[in-house]
Amino acid sequence: MKIFRRFSGPHFLDNIWEFGRMRDHMDHFMRAMGDGFKGFRENYTGVYPLVNLSEDDDNLYFTAELPGVAPEDLEVSVKSDTLSIKGEKKAPERPEEAFFFRRERVYGTFSRSIALSSPVDSDRAEASYKNGVLAIAIPKAPAPKGHSLAIKTE
Repeated sequence: MKIFRRFSGPHFLDNIWEFGRMRDHMDHFMRAMGDGFKGFRENYTGVYPLVNLSEDDDNLYFTAELPGVAPEDLEVSVKSDTLSIKGEKKAPERPEEAFFFRRERVYGTFSRSIALSSPVDSDRAEASYKNGVLAIAIPKAPAPKGHSLAIKTE
Protein backbone atom coordinates (compact mmCIF):
# COMPACT_ATOMS: atom_id res chain seq x y z
CA MET A 1 0.00 0.00 0.00
CA LYS A 2 1.34 3.44 -0.93
CA ILE A 3 1.19 6.17 1.68
CA PHE A 4 2.32 9.01 -0.55
CA ARG A 5 0.90 9.72 -3.94
CA ARG A 6 3.48 10.73 -6.48
CA PHE A 7 2.55 13.80 -8.51
CA SER A 8 3.96 13.65 -11.95
CA GLY A 9 3.03 14.28 -15.50
CA PRO A 10 2.26 17.38 -17.51
CA HIS A 11 -0.79 18.44 -15.47
CA PHE A 12 1.18 18.78 -12.25
CA LEU A 13 3.95 20.85 -13.87
CA ASP A 14 1.43 23.02 -15.73
CA ASN A 15 -0.14 24.02 -12.42
CA ILE A 16 3.23 24.89 -10.87
CA TRP A 17 4.20 26.99 -13.90
CA GLU A 18 0.85 28.81 -13.77
CA PHE A 19 1.48 29.74 -10.13
CA GLY A 20 4.95 30.95 -11.09
CA ARG A 21 3.50 33.11 -13.87
CA MET A 22 0.90 34.53 -11.47
CA ARG A 23 3.65 35.36 -8.95
CA ASP A 24 5.64 37.10 -11.71
CA HIS A 25 2.60 39.21 -12.62
CA MET A 26 2.03 40.18 -8.97
CA ASP A 27 5.71 41.07 -8.55
CA HIS A 28 5.51 43.26 -11.65
CA PHE A 29 2.36 44.93 -10.31
CA MET A 30 3.95 45.61 -6.90
CA ARG A 31 7.06 47.11 -8.52
CA ALA A 32 4.86 49.33 -10.71
CA MET A 33 2.99 50.64 -7.65
CA GLY A 34 6.24 51.45 -5.85
CA ASP A 35 6.69 52.19 -2.16
CA GLY A 36 3.45 54.15 -1.99
CA PHE A 37 1.47 50.94 -2.42
CA LYS A 38 3.53 49.23 0.28
CA GLY A 39 2.69 52.01 2.75
CA PHE A 40 -0.99 51.82 1.85
CA ARG A 41 -1.10 48.08 2.35
CA GLU A 42 0.63 48.25 5.75
CA ASN A 43 -1.22 51.25 7.22
CA TYR A 44 -4.73 51.18 5.80
CA THR A 45 -7.34 50.15 8.35
CA GLY A 46 -10.51 50.77 6.40
CA VAL A 47 -12.09 53.08 8.99
CA TYR A 48 -11.53 56.73 9.79
CA PRO A 49 -11.26 58.29 12.25
CA LEU A 50 -9.60 55.79 14.53
CA VAL A 51 -11.13 55.94 18.00
CA ASN A 52 -10.50 54.78 21.55
CA LEU A 53 -13.55 53.89 23.63
CA SER A 54 -13.72 53.55 27.39
CA GLU A 55 -16.25 53.83 30.19
CA ASP A 56 -16.62 54.16 33.91
CA ASP A 57 -19.70 53.81 36.09
CA ASP A 58 -21.15 57.15 34.97
CA ASN A 59 -19.87 57.96 31.45
CA LEU A 60 -18.80 56.66 28.05
CA TYR A 61 -15.58 58.25 26.72
CA PHE A 62 -14.42 58.52 23.13
CA THR A 63 -11.27 60.01 21.66
CA ALA A 64 -10.59 60.30 17.94
CA GLU A 65 -7.40 61.43 16.23
CA LEU A 66 -8.23 63.96 13.52
CA PRO A 67 -4.99 65.77 12.65
CA GLY A 68 -5.42 68.50 10.06
CA VAL A 69 -9.20 68.73 10.49
CA ALA A 70 -10.50 72.16 11.50
CA PRO A 71 -13.04 72.14 14.37
CA GLU A 72 -15.58 73.97 12.20
CA ASP A 73 -15.39 71.08 9.69
CA LEU A 74 -16.54 68.53 12.32
CA GLU A 75 -20.06 67.44 13.23
CA VAL A 76 -20.74 65.19 16.22
CA SER A 77 -24.17 63.85 17.11
CA VAL A 78 -25.61 61.37 19.59
CA LYS A 79 -28.97 59.91 18.65
CA SER A 80 -30.61 57.10 20.54
CA ASP A 81 -27.86 54.43 20.75
CA THR A 82 -25.42 55.77 18.12
CA LEU A 83 -22.54 58.26 18.15
CA SER A 84 -21.84 59.80 14.72
CA ILE A 85 -18.73 61.73 13.70
CA LYS A 86 -18.70 63.46 10.31
CA GLY A 87 -16.26 65.90 8.83
CA GLU A 88 -13.94 66.95 6.08
CA LYS A 89 -10.17 67.07 5.90
CA LYS A 90 -9.38 69.74 3.35
CA ALA A 91 -6.33 69.44 1.12
CA PRO A 92 -3.77 72.24 1.50
CA GLU A 93 -3.30 74.47 -1.49
CA ARG A 94 -0.27 73.78 -3.65
CA PRO A 95 1.09 75.30 -6.83
CA GLU A 96 -0.40 73.78 -9.97
CA GLU A 97 3.06 72.95 -11.34
CA ALA A 98 3.96 70.98 -8.19
CA PHE A 99 4.50 67.26 -8.76
CA PHE A 100 4.13 64.61 -6.04
CA PHE A 101 6.98 62.14 -5.71
CA ARG A 102 5.04 60.40 -2.94
CA ARG A 103 1.48 61.00 -1.81
CA GLU A 104 0.36 59.14 1.32
CA ARG A 105 -1.95 61.64 3.03
CA VAL A 106 -5.63 61.50 2.19
CA TYR A 107 -8.21 64.29 2.09
CA GLY A 108 -11.95 64.51 1.72
CA THR A 109 -15.10 63.82 3.70
CA PHE A 110 -15.46 61.07 6.28
CA SER A 111 -18.21 59.62 8.43
CA ARG A 112 -18.17 57.11 11.25
CA SER A 113 -21.04 55.77 13.36
CA ILE A 114 -20.47 53.80 16.55
CA ALA A 115 -23.09 51.81 18.43
CA LEU A 116 -23.17 52.74 22.11
CA SER A 117 -22.92 50.00 24.72
CA SER A 118 -25.31 51.62 27.23
CA PRO A 119 -28.34 53.91 27.19
CA VAL A 120 -27.08 57.50 27.40
CA ASP A 121 -28.27 60.98 28.29
CA SER A 122 -27.41 62.70 24.99
CA ASP A 123 -28.55 66.14 26.25
CA ARG A 124 -25.59 66.25 28.66
CA ALA A 125 -22.93 64.98 26.21
CA GLU A 126 -19.81 67.16 25.85
CA ALA A 127 -17.16 67.34 23.12
CA SER A 128 -13.82 69.15 23.00
CA TYR A 129 -11.10 69.41 20.36
CA LYS A 130 -7.45 70.10 21.14
CA ASN A 131 -4.26 69.41 19.16
CA GLY A 132 -6.09 67.30 16.59
CA VAL A 133 -7.79 65.05 19.15
CA LEU A 134 -11.56 65.02 19.54
CA ALA A 135 -12.67 64.02 23.06
CA ILE A 136 -16.31 63.15 23.80
CA ALA A 137 -17.89 62.34 27.18
CA ILE A 138 -21.45 61.03 27.22
CA PRO A 139 -23.20 60.45 30.57
CA LYS A 140 -24.94 57.11 30.93
CA ALA A 141 -28.69 57.30 31.45
CA PRO A 142 -29.83 56.23 34.89
CA ALA A 143 -31.27 52.76 34.96
CA PRO A 144 -35.04 52.87 35.05
CA LYS A 145 -36.36 52.13 38.51
CA GLY A 146 -39.27 49.81 38.87
CA HIS A 147 -42.19 50.63 41.07
CA SER A 148 -45.03 48.75 42.59
CA LEU A 149 -48.52 48.96 41.18
CA ALA A 150 -51.60 48.98 43.27
CA ILE A 151 -54.02 46.26 42.27
CA LYS A 152 -57.63 47.33 42.01
CA THR A 153 -60.30 44.89 42.91
CA GLU A 154 -63.90 44.92 41.85
